[in-house]
Formats: sequence, C-alpha cells, structure tokens
Amino acid sequence: MGLLELATPRDSADLSPAHKTWANESSGVTWLRDLFPYRRYGARVLSYEYDIDTLTAPGGPAATGIYDEAVKLVNELQADRYIQDAERRPIVFICHGFGGLLVKRALSFSHSRRDVRVEHLRSIFRSTVGILFMSTPHNGITKQSLALAEFNQYGGPSQFLLSLLEGSEALQEITDQFAPLMKIFFIYNFWEQIATSFGKSRAFIVDRTSAAPSWSDVDQCGINSTHSGMVKYTSGSSPGFRIVLATLDRYIRAADSAIRKRWQRDAELLRKERLAEFEDLIESQHPAGSVNSFGVSGSDSATLLDSSAISEAEADEFLDDEPSPSVNVHYLVHRRSEYFVGRLRQSDELRTKFGAPKRGRRRKPETCVIYGLPGSGKTQFCLRFSEDNRHRYWGVFWIDCSSEANANASFALLSERAGKGQEIGAGQEWLSRSTDPWLLVLDNANDPEMDLHSFIPATGNGHVLITTRNPNAQIYSTIGSFQFRGMDPEEAILLLLNLAYPGSEPRVNKDASWNYARLIASELGYLALALKQAAYTIRRQLLPLERYLRSLLGCRKALLSRPILESSADVNIIATYELPFTGIASKSSIEYRDAVELLHVLAFMHFVSIPEGIFSRSSDSFKVSKWSSIRPAAIVEPRSSQGVGDRILAAAKVLYDHSIISISDIQSTARDNVWRTPSSTKLFSLHPAIHQWARERLNDSEQRQWLECTASILAHCVSHNLETSGRAFRQHLLPHIESCLSLLEIAHPKLPENLEQCSVIEKFGLVYAENGLWKRARSLQLKVVEFRTKYLGKRHVETIQAQRGLANTYWNLFEIAKCLEVQHQILITNWWTRPAWRDWVTWPPWKPVHIPYCIALDDLTRSLWLAGRRELSLRAGKRAVDGLTRKLGLDDPLTLNAMFNLARTYLHIGEHEKSYDLLEVVLEKRTRFFGTEHPDTLMTMNEMGMNLCAQRVRLDDAERLVSAALRIRKRILGEEHAYTLWSVNDLSKVYCEVGRYQEAVDMLEEIVPIVRRTLGETHAGMLMTKSNLSRAYMLCERWRDARSLLELLCEQVPPETADWAHAQYGYAFILVHDGDLGGAEARCDAIIEKVGETGVLAMDSARVLATAELLYRIYRTQGGREADLAGLEERFPHLGREQAERPRSIDLIPLKPVGRRTTRDLDDGSSN
Repeated sequence: MGLLELATPRDSADLSPAHKTWANESSGVTWLRDLFPYRRYGARVLSYEYDIDTLTAPGGPAATGIYDEAVKLVNELQADRYIQDAERRPIVFICHGFGGLLVKRALSFSHSRRDVRVEHLRSIFRSTVGILFMSTPHNGITKQSLALAEFNQYGGPSQFLLSLLEGSEALQEITDQFAPLMKIFFIYNFWEQIATSFGKSRAFIVDRTSAAPSWSDVDQCGINSTHSGMVKYTSGSSPGFRIVLATLDRYIRAADSAIRKRWQRDAELLRKERLAEFEDLIESQHPAGSVNSFGVSGSDSATLLDSSAISEAEADEFLDDEPSPSVNVHYLVHRRSEYFVGRLRQSDELRTKFGAPKRGRRRKPETCVIYGLPGSGKTQFCLRFSEDNRHRYWGVFWIDCSSEANANASFALLSERAGKGQEIGAGQEWLSRSTDPWLLVLDNANDPEMDLHSFIPATGNGHVLITTRNPNAQIYSTIGSFQFRGMDPEEAILLLLNLAYPGSEPRVNKDASWNYARLIASELGYLALALKQAAYTIRRQLLPLERYLRSLLGCRKALLSRPILESSADVNIIATYELPFTGIASKSSIEYRDAVELLHVLAFMHFVSIPEGIFSRSSDSFKVSKWSSIRPAAIVEPRSSQGVGDRILAAAKVLYDHSIISISDIQSTARDNVWRTPSSTKLFSLHPAIHQWARERLNDSEQRQWLECTASILAHCVSHNLETSGRAFRQHLLPHIESCLSLLEIAHPKLPENLEQCSVIEKFGLVYAENGLWKRARSLQLKVVEFRTKYLGKRHVETIQAQRGLANTYWNLFEIAKCLEVQHQILITNWWTRPAWRDWVTWPPWKPVHIPYCIALDDLTRSLWLAGRRELSLRAGKRAVDGLTRKLGLDDPLTLNAMFNLARTYLHIGEHEKSYDLLEVVLEKRTRFFGTEHPDTLMTMNEMGMNLCAQRVRLDDAERLVSAALRIRKRILGEEHAYTLWSVNDLSKVYCEVGRYQEAVDMLEEIVPIVRRTLGETHAGMLMTKSNLSRAYMLCERWRDARSLLELLCEQVPPETADWAHAQYGYAFILVHDGDLGGAEARCDAIIEKVGETGVLAMDSARVLATAELLYRIYRTQGGREADLAGLEERFPHLGREQAERPRSIDLIPLKPVGRRTTRDLDDGSSN
C-alpha cells in the first residue's frame, strides 16, 4: 500500500486522490485515469492506497491509526516529488470518505515541520493548492451508519470506527489542527444525495451536516449518487462529474501563481521566526547585568546575590530546592483505588511543576488542569498523587465539583473540618490565610458553565489540581495541564492480565493470552476504567479471555441503538459494564433481582458516598406511600428495618462482586467520624461514567418511574421532627437530595404536580433549611405552600405545617416582614380552625388556648421580638406560655420554647427578674432532658448570661455562661456559624460591662469580615456587630472610628425598626462629644418623633428614655430652653428627679467612660 501513479504527465500539477479504490465495479473505469484529461493539463495523477481493513479490524491501531497513515502519506509523497525534482509542483487532493480526514491530518502535520532538519516535509503544505472532500465525515458519522452491516463484519464496530462517531475527540483534534489552515487552500465539500441500501434498510453513510459543515468561503454541493457511487464515474455525463472537472480546472489554472507566492511567504515567515528564537536564546543566556563569559558584571563582584536586589526570602526560594518539613494534619480524601497503575512520568512532571512545598508562603495558588476522556484515570491519578505526596502537605482536601451544589457541600465539610461551621466560604478563607502548604483537588469539574475561579482560594500556600472532561478548562491552569487519554499499551495489557488473573506470575513471554489481552486493551482504548471492568468480568469467568472480544463487539453493536452513547469512550466503558449487568439481570435469585433494582435507585442519587442507612430508615413510611409506582422488593418485603438493611447489603455485594459499585466503611471515609450514626455503616459509590450509564440505560418512562421512587425513598428517611440525633446523617443527604431534585425539576417543570410530590419537596426543603441553605429551602417551601393552599385549602393542617416552615425560613433570612405576614395568617387560621368543639367554649372565646393556636402565638413572640415590637411580643408570649402550660405541662419542649421566647422578650424590655426566673427553669429542664451541648440548651445558657450582664450583677457568672456557650458553639457549630457569631457579640457586651474594652474591640473586629462574607453587608447580624463595635470604640475613646461606623449604620438600618433608633442615639451621643449639640438635638427629636409615629418602641422603653435623657442634658447645656425642658419633663417625668434611674435593657447598656466625660461637660454648661 502507498503511492500509485495513474497518469504520467508532470508539468503543471499533481492530483493526489486519497482513497481505497474508485474503480467502477461493472465497467472497470477509474475516472482519474480513463476520463480526466490529464494530458491537457500536464497533470500527474498519484493515488495513495491505504489498508482500510487493517485500520478497522478489532485490535488495530485505533489510537494512532490516522496519525500514522498521515505521516506515511506526507513522507511518501515528499520522497516521490523529491526524486522527481518536483517539490514545488502544485498539489490538488481529491479525498473520499475517511481519506479526507487523512489528508487534513497530513497537511497539519506537514505544516508543523518548522525545524530546519525536517523542513523538507513542509513542502507538502506549501505546495497544496486545493482539496476536494467527497463525503468526508468532518463532524463524524452517525450511530445509525456505524451499525450498518458494511462496518460490522467482525460482529460489531472496532475502536477505530468508534473514533469516527459524531463529536468524537479524535475528530475534534483533527478539526482543531486543520482549522488555522483552511483559509490557505481552495476547498470544495461534496455530499451524497442518495442513501445506500443495506438489505432492507437504507441510510446515508455521511449526512450532509457532516460532509458539508457551515464553513465560510468554502464551495459545497450535493452529488446525486450514493456514498460509494459519487467517485465512480463511468462517463462525462455521470452525476457530479462536470462539477468536479470544472473545479479541478480552476484549481490547476490558479495553482502556479498561488504556490509560488506561498513558498516565498512561508520561507520569509520561518526566517523571521528563527531569527526571533535566536535573539531570545542570546538574551536568556546573557541578560543585562548578569554574569558573562568574562566575569561578573556590576560594581560589586564579591557576591552574586546582592541583598539590595534580592530579599532573603526570595534568595531562600531560589537556592533551597528541598521542601520544608511538613506534618500532614488534614487528609480529606477517599482512599485511592488499588487497580491504578502507570502515569508515573506525569506524576514526576507534576511534582516538578508544583515545586517543593514550603511553609511561610502566601501567594496565588499554583493550578494544574488534568483533562481527558471519561475513564482515562484522571481521578485515580489525583488520588495516587495525593497519597504519594501526602507527607509534603499540611492538608490535602478533595472537592466534588460535579455540580455547584456538590462543590458547596464539599466546601461546607472543609469548613467544618476547619472548625468554622458549614459556611461555604469559610473553608476557602481558611486556606487562603494558611502559611502551611496544602493541596486542593477539584474533581469532576465537567460543567463548562461552572466558574471554577470561585472555588480556588485567591491566596494561600497551596497547589490546586482540577480534573475535567472539558478541554477549555485549561484556562484555569497557571503551570500547564495534562491531557489524559488511554494508558500506555504495555501498562494497559499488564493491568488487564494482572486484574483478570491475580496472584499469577508476572508475564514475561508474550503468549496467546498476551495477544488476546493486547486486542482487548486496544479495543478499549487503553482506558483504565474499561480495562478494570473487563478484567473483573474475565476473572469471575462470566466470559473467558478468548471469547471476551467478540462478546464486546456484539454488545457495542446492540448499544448503538441507544441514545446514551456520545463518544468512543462512552461505548468502551458502557459495553464493559453492560456485559456483566446483563448477566446479573438474567438471574432469578433474590439478591440478583434486588441488585438490579438497587442500581436503578443509586443511579438517581449522587454517585459518591451513598449511605446504606437511607433504605432502612425510609422503609416503614415508604411502604405506605402512594406516589411511587415502583416498589423495590428489598424495601417493602422485609418486616423490619434490619431485614431491609440485610437485603440491601446482599444486593450491594452482588454489584460489588461485578465491580459495578464500590463499598466502604463510613469510618474509613471520614476519619473524624462526622456521621455519628451507628445504624449506617456502609457507603456505596459509583464511577461518574457508570453512574450516568446506569441512569441512561433506562428508557424515558423507566427513568421517570425510578426517579420518583428514589425521591420518595430519600424523603421518607427524613422526619418532620428533625431529631437532633439524625442531623449529621441528614447533612450527608444533601448531595443526593440535590442530584435527585435537579432531575425532578427537569422531569416535572411544574413541580409539584401532586400532593405526594409536595410532601417530597417539603422534606427536601427541611433538610436544606436545617443546613443553612435558606434560599434553596425558601424556593421549595413557597411551591409547597402555594400548591397546598390551592388544592387543600389554607386551613388544612398540612398547609399550615408548610406555612410554618416557610415562616421559619423567612426568620432565618431576616425577612421579618414576610415572616410576620405568614405567621399572622397561621394565627388567624388557627383561631377559626379549632381541633374540637370544647376549644370553642373557653372564656373568653376570642382567646383560644388549643395547642396549634398557642404554637402560632409562640412563633409570633419570637418574630415580634426580632422586629423590635416588644410590647406585642410580650402579649403574645404570655398567652402562649399560659396556654401551652395548661395543655402540655411545664416539661414539654413546646412549653419550654415558649417560656424561653417570653424570657427573652422580658429581658429586652428591662424586666430582668421575670426573665431570669423563666430562664432558670428552662435551663434546668433543657439540661436535664437534652444535655449541656444541645443547641436549645446553649441558647438558654447564652441568654441567662446576658440577663446577668443587663442587671450588672454576678458579672463573673455572666462571662462564664456566655463564654461556655461560645466555646461549645465553636466546637459543635463552627467558628463562623451565625449563632457562634451571635455569642461573640454577646460576650463583647459582657467585656464592655467589666471594663475589658480593648478585648471587646479585638474580638468584634476579628469577626466583621466573617460576618460580611457569610451574611452580607446589610444583614441584621452585620448591623448588630457594627453597632456593638461602635459602642466598644466609644468606650475605648476611639471617637473617629465609632463615628464612621455609626454614619454607615444610620444609612443602612431601615427607619421603621428599633435598631434605627439605637443607631441614631449612638450617633447623637458622638455629636455631643464633638460639640455639635444642634446636630445631636436634631437626631434625638427624630428618634422620638419616629417612635411616636410608628410605635416600633414604647415611649417608656430604655432606648426612648435614654434619648430623652440625652436631649434633656443638651437643653440644659444650651441654656434658655426652660420651656423645652418643661415640655420634656412633662412627657418624660423621670427626667427632673434626682438620682432617678431609667429602666435598664439589654438593648442599651450605659456607656460609662463616655457618660463620665460627656455628662460632666454638659452639667458644667460647656459645649465641646
């Protein structure tokens, strides 16, 4: 095979058809030899023959076939033209089918030969004037075409044929390399217009969209013939012949001038490139001010490292190649697979690129991207690299980037490991501040719409690895990237044999088994994942080694009719798993039937860390649910949850034995045992490609049914009560809920569509809310409330339940107005809807005391307190406590909640003793029932400490209580949890009260950036923190800092809230200190006026009385304001009394140093 001369004239051009054979079967006519007037043009006709059978046979050179043939074409054509002394003779290529891909690759190869030692091969590129593509599959061939009998004489398509599928990486690579050259050549694309017959079916081998893509400035035309017939003309009247002849005529006439200019331009271009390279080389060897061949330049030749030019740290970085000794403290990586082999060269190169990790550096992290085919070992490579280099890093962290939600969940776990709660940004902030070396792996970042910059810390002493199928992700790399395809052929063969025959002697002689393994490895594209699965199938004797290849090809052919295949890698991976799964599905034993159903369920969860406890926890309630039409036998048949667990584990063992899933112990996956759920001991995981196959092998109807079944299972393992003991378990449900919910929203655009769906997404919303994902929870809860209100009515108990969950989410989002609106609706509904007739005969009847109504009152108590409407909160709280105590008793958790909320309201209106009495009872009972570390106990402990602080008594106990709550919240909830930050604010108030002003400032300044990042600049938590910080600044006499903070607060806080009055009061206080009594007076007048208009505060509240007191002193200082003083005394009688004390409130603790200084100035009648 090679070049064949069909016609000898050699004056003007070489016509080089790249084809297998173009002879007409019936007449024997080869048109380029028998019909084309080559003598008229003085054209030589060269035919390049290649062995298509060798290329398409199983085990052929699939990975390198096109490249090898392209190199051979260039070398043979150049050699022939060199011998003929015709290297500058123009060339026109005429290509049919695959031959067009071969020519495109050959031209890009020729163009790449730039070095003077191989420049002779560049002559093919320089001399090519035009190309005729005859049904060339530029964009690939369809699966339907590939399934036709002509391609499948071996029982199924080979790896080479699979590489011609639409959208394949091999085709994309050829297109990318040829694209920069397209404008240089004349190009004509032809396509077939008559389908080819294959028995009873007909199909186009290459459809128009692939044969004639929408390239600009390119001729294209259809030929009224079949794929084979379009190049087998028998006469001048054959379809398409005249168009082809005219095209060749134009190309030949234009050839001499075009090629002459191209040779000149290209030679000049290479000359300039080489000159620039030479200058760069000289510059790099002899930079200005560097050591030259005669000695050391510069004034001081005593040292090469002038300390004025290079710092000590920089010198260390250049001179010290050894890594700083490091102790690995954090290793958040699941164990590497034992089957991984190879990639040692890339591992060494990556280690060199990253350099030696050192302590003390903080700079932009270095990032390397690893991209390539699914199943090529990207993740396994990173696992191996993490394990082998663990000792070099203080911390190694693994982030699942298969979706943005999963990435956020992974970062939440990282934040928890950092002791900062589950705030997503806290983990990145932790890494960015670390001076110890760390490694961060962003795995499965395949979504091209995902912005990975948001997951890479801005600074820090770190290295980042990204694995992805998306080649465009290379933009994130700072030190280069690796493209993974198949393994090294020898390593792939060894992997297959070693896994298929474990324990056997290493194979030295390449026997029959080696040859079978070579064919199988080649056909699987040397992909590690596919090789592993093939080996396990052979090892379990489901298929012997010598029969595996034919079964694989047959399975491929059957798979071509399915929509799930998108690339040759997909086919390779899917076929290797379809073979053993078909065997599982064909068996009738219970564990095998359960295994099939279990895989269908796992396909709709997230692919990593699926706890087997999901199934046992959900079994009881799932059995009575009505939504799912599919009832997995392993869940509904056993009589106990233990029986369910046993059936599930037996089914999982079947899948594990066939290498479809992996099973690990929870303890080995999370070494700090964050699950804390003894009922769940095993985790199931799937490779992402297998996870996708397991889902997409089902038809649309089956996918919908199994999706609904999976959603129901997940929902039924979540209780409405959200027991504290199951919180860690529910946290790890998040990625599975997110995976399932995203698919539900696609399958049901108007979700929910029925009451069962309503219940499912309500449960999902509860889990989101419990884990602080309030906005995601709100979107689901709004849908549930709307649907149930429409179909059940607003008075139905399930509607009220959904409304209560929504109101709670509004509360946590500090959307207090919406929260109060929903809770008021619930209260009214519960007023009209009473459980029994006796609930109507209470006295007075307009004050019911049934439990749902009292719970609604308690919810309002808490929200009205947060809104600053303390009087209404007090009224609601008293009624809630009274009703729940009568109905449930003092020990019920609902009663304790109401007592706590009422106590907090008492505290904030200054009734400290009543508050303390209630808190004392609640703390004792919650400690006894729930323990000292329960969130509700900690809330009570914190509030009791603030009660003592407000009373200014037992301040040591106040500090002890709040400090203890803070310490435990840091450990359990994390340093950046909202309640932890709340405790920091409260402890700062205690510090201010005991005179530790600077400590208060320090702790508040430390959390300001955290609150800003986690809650936002205008969040109520940020406003509270800034308010407390401004007060601490004033106590430290840092007036300018306090004023700048309060100016912002006065702008940001809404005027209809109590916090606005507090901010305005603080700013007025500073204006007094600065001597601006007029400005301070205006602020005080505004506060009193606004309170009178809105009723947001009672006129006898601590804040209003403090404002009146400040205004009173301003009047006295100014003098001549007797009428105003009298009016103020009439309105606030306590002002004129000696030694009178205004009520104290936790909302307004006196500013003692400020009071001493400013009060003296005011009383002396002087202004500042």
